[in-house]
Amino acid sequence: MKLWLSSALLTGLAVCAYAQEVTPGQWEDKTSYTVNGKPLAIPDEHGRQVSVHTSTGCLASKDAGDVRATMERNMARDMPGCRLTQWNYVAGTLKVKVNCDAGAQGGTGTLEGSGPLSANRYDISGTGRSQHPQFGPMTIGFRYQGRYVGACKS
Repeated sequence: MKLWLSSALLTGLAVCAYAQEVTPGQWEDKTSYTVNGKPLAIPDEHGRQVSVHTSTGCLASKDAGDVRATMERNMARDMPGCRLTQWNYVAGTLKVKVNCDAGAQGGTGTLEGSGPLSANRYDISGTGRSQHPQFGPMTIGFRYQGRYVGACKS
């Protein structure tokens, strides 16, 4: 299941489309998941189980300029067996699709997400379906919201 959460997270971090840049700097992100229709609690930075995880992070200029390449690089490192198969940005909406083969840690499956985005915010949601080696068939829902909050802290 960790693989699918990672996949969903990477999709959520895909806050721009090819040839569109996002604002480098500090971003606040909110993440929530469902597994087979039930909310999934995930640990926050203090180890508490929460249904909506909020975090902040610094997006470097080089990553803000080509988020698709950054996402593909992270997937190759963190999610062997998975690849980005669709990346479409039209009229302010990003649509992404990730496919994982049987060699992936979470088993075979597909994750699709879409939503509005701009240089300063995004709201991506979607579902994933997989055949997990331990848990069997799974459906995962996710929602990623993010907003630019200012310059990175030194």
